[in-house]
Amino acid sequence: MSIDLHNHSSFSPDSKTPVEEIVEEAILKGLKVIGISDHDDLDDSFPNSYRMKDPEIYLKSLSRMKENSIVKVLAGLEVGLQSCAKTLPEGDFDYFIYSVHGIPGIKDLTSGDVWTLYLEEAIEAISGIDRPGFFGHIDFLRRYLPGHKALDNEELLCELLRKLIRAGIGIEINTSGWRYPYKEPSPQRWIVEKYFLCGGKFVTIGSDSHRREDVGSHVSDAVLLLKSIGFKEVFYCEKMEYKPVALTIY
Repeated sequence: MSIDLHNHSSFSPDSKTPVEEIVEEAILKGLKVIGISDHDDLDDSFPNSYRMKDPEIYLKSLSRMKENSIVKVLAGLEVGLQSCAKTLPEGDFDYFIYSVHGIPGIKDLTSGDVWTLYLEEAIEAISGIDRPGFFGHIDFLRRYLPGHKALDNEELLCELLRKLIRAGIGIEINTSGWRYPYKEPSPQRWIVEKYFLCGGKFVTIGSDSHRREDVGSHVSDAVLLLKSIGFKEVFYCEKMEYKPVALTIY
């Protein structure tokens, strides 16, 4: 029962893929659960940030797909949290992907201790959030750092992971990293292992697709990774409730 909870449709400014094509591709690739999770950045002062202007139309579109699809379609939202902006949107969402996309006051990612600043912001941004969902692509900044520098502040990372676990928030294995030159998921394996050792269990898989062809990409690699670490289940959320899927059936 393959799942992919992180997909962007034409409701996001950085995708031109209609929702219908995402679902069609999920069916072709044998996925059983497909989540649409378009952007809603609560602080739109950052470059390339986006507020969802009409969530009602978005949710109506996904509702139609739920009624007419042979796969389970979930209405998600990638909520761009920041320490100064974390009031969650209202609406009939199944789940949120919580992502921190920026560091206040930092425009040049080549200077300073970027990972420390990012983790400090993420810890503050997630504070007080307690609705079910998954923290997105913890170390995604690698996409933009010189040499794709990996996350290097283990102490703050563990603080973030423990905070997520206490709040009942999961993490995603974002498979888009396998499509980047560094050929690793986001987060890296050692970070997923830390989450597991800290007692985390709510883990999901997302391709972070912006194009039809990337829907479901590297999901099987994520499954193998999770199995090798010791996870027995992956999760999705339906109506803000976690639903397990045993990895033994993959």
